[in-house]
Amino acid sequence: MLDITNLYAYRIEELAVGIVKAESYEDARERVKAAYLKHNDCFDSERDFIELKEIAENDSWFSDNPDVVEVDELI
Repeated sequence: MLDITNLYAYRIEELAVGIVKAESYEDARERVKAAYLKHNDCFDSERDFIELKEIAENDSWFSDNPDVVEVDELI
C-alpha cells in the first residue's frame, strides 16, 4: 500500500493541483507557497488561495491497485 504519511493534496484555483509532503497543514501551505513564489510568476500570494486536504486512510483506495488513492474533493 502507498505510504501516505504526511501527504497533502493541494489546489490553487486556475493554476495548479498537486501533492506536497509536510508535517502539518500550515507547513504544507508554506511549502507550496515557497515553491510557487520561486518557480511560477503567475502565483500571487496575496490573491491565490492554497486549498489543502490531508490524504488519509479513509480516502478512496483501489483494492486491486493499492498504490493509487483518489482525492477528488479538491479537483
